[in-house]
Amino acid sequence: MLKKTIAVACAAAVLAGWGVPMAQAASRATSAVSDVELSWTGWVGWVRITWSETTPSANTISFERDGVAPVQLGTRTTDGANELWVTTSKLAPTDDPADVGRIIVTDSDGGTARSVDFDRYIRTAPSPTLSFTPENGVKWSIPADTSIDTTAGDPLDAGSSRTTYYLELRLNEPPNYLLNCRRVYLNSTYPGALSGVIDKYWSNKPFSITMLSLNAWESARIGGSAEVGGTGLTLTAPAATAHGKPFVLTGRLNDRGIFQTASPPVCQERELGPVANELVVLQARNSGTSPWYVVGTTRSAPTGQYSFSMMNAGTREYRVVVPNTTRAGILSFGGTTASKVVKATTQVVSAKFIAPVLTYGKRPQAYLWVAPGGSQRAALQFRNPNGTWQGLTYKTLYAGRGIATFAWSRRGATPFRWWVPASTTSTGLRVEPVYSGIFTLTVR
Repeated sequence: MLKKTIAVACAAAVLAGWGVPMAQAASRATSAVSDVELSWTGWVGWVRITWSETTPSANTISFERDGVAPVQLGTRTTDGANELWVTTSKLAPTDDPADVGRIIVTDSDGGTARSVDFDRYIRTAPSPTLSFTPENGVKWSIPADTSIDTTAGDPLDAGSSRTTYYLELRLNEPPNYLLNCRRVYLNSTYPGALSGVIDKYWSNKPFSITMLSLNAWESARIGGSAEVGGTGLTLTAPAATAHGKPFVLTGRLNDRGIFQTASPPVCQERELGPVANELVVLQARNSGTSPWYVVGTTRSAPTGQYSFSMMNAGTREYRVVVPNTTRAGILSFGGTTASKVVKATTQVVSAKFIAPVLTYGKRPQAYLWVAPGGSQRAALQFRNPNGTWQGLTYKTLYAGRGIATFAWSRRGATPFRWWVPASTTSTGLRVEPVYSGIFTLTVR
């Protein structure tokens, strides 16, 4: 009985002796490293990690996420500082606010300490909604960010209001950065702004839009996109027609856009096809300095063709305008053609001799009737034997008509013509001068 008691006592003593070192080892394993703190540095895109230790130790610093194996970020030697700077790219920025992570610091004995959970959220900007401004700019807007911050108040919280959205425009014009693509970056007006305006400077030029977002976690996250198209527009017009006579203006509408291929992209401004049922506005003005006014509207045919049938009321300048519109969900700039001058020439209704055949000694009577009718002072000319046109007499017309009676002593057939000077219509439009057709007097 005494032996058994002694044995139990010895066993207890041995166990007690073992217990002291084990407790110390456990304490060291759990308390050597602690207080893992996170903060932003003064350098954009860098995070500072610090920790405390009860005794100096070599450390391994890792990034941990639920369901993902930890990723080692760096190490520190026993005599190294308890601090590590890492770039945000190593912490896997994400547009999932529920994806949280933490920093683990491990000492040489396997003891660990963790930081608070933090998200690395940066919103991926959606495709923008586009509309035209009265000044011919393009307004873009995106909806508010409705995501829930699952780690509100964490030390690395960028906050959705600190996200800046900006746009990359690509268009085909110099200077070219990517082959024949020009890239233009437009910032939103202030951090967190959900809308902005693409200045009218870019109007009438097709371009593509890529939305980009920026916050402390990432400098340029590529988001949604949109296209802004343009209008290819032609106009064909006669150079001149007679006053009061009909003429036709014709042209064609084509959709235009930026076509991107390859990587890096090759920007090509292309005609993408005819535009059907588009409003086409014909404008005119009376001189190069007078204001434009509308003289007609029509709609383009399925082939993109359009036409206007006009009566020539006087010399005017014409152009065709297509307003800004939306085609197949894509905002498209309208267009304006180069102007075309269509002259109105005086219309010679009749130019003849009352009696084209006379006996020698009779006085011929040359008749003229023109439109628009006025008091033009017309000149009667004949072709002399040398083949040169020579002035003979003048006649001031009344309401555009007149008869010139003159002496003539040359036998045979002689060609005549009238020259009619320019005039002005009652609406102030110029009518250009004209020569009549040739008519013949025969004297026997």
